Amino acid sequence: MQPGNPANATGPDDASPGNPNPPAAAGPAADPGAPAWVPSHPPYVRRPTNSMAIASMITGIVGLMSCPVLGVIAVYLGKRAREEIRTAGEDGDGLAIVGLVTGWIGIGLSALTLIGFLLVVGYALFVGAAVFTAAAPG
Repeated sequence: MQPGNPANATGPDDASPGNPNPPAAAGPAADPGAPAWVPSHPPYVRRPTNSMAIASMITGIVGLMSCPVLGVIAVYLGKRAREEIRTAGEDGDGLAIVGLVTGWIGIGLSALTLIGFLLVVGYALFVGAAVFTAAAPG
């Protein structure tokens, strides 16, 4: 090293091991206008949920709670929703399945209720006819 030679001088930009002031690191910290985080992939875009699937699920659940005849509507909406989901690539297949299942349960409950009602009415008519024929004079 020669004294006075600018090539051997240690300054703020010198990266030599003995320099107490090494240069700043390159990257986002070096540029105050740069963002602190740069995404490495595009953000996740959520697929829309099929509205018929939501309607099918709601109709099926309400049908189970209050009016089992709504099960027919829930089954129809669930089938249509699953077709749309397959063609359009939307979310909501699970909701459509819930609508289908609850709709079929509602239809089954309606059928059992109707069969029970018919059995009770038939029994009452049969017993009533037997009582009236037995009690008739003659």
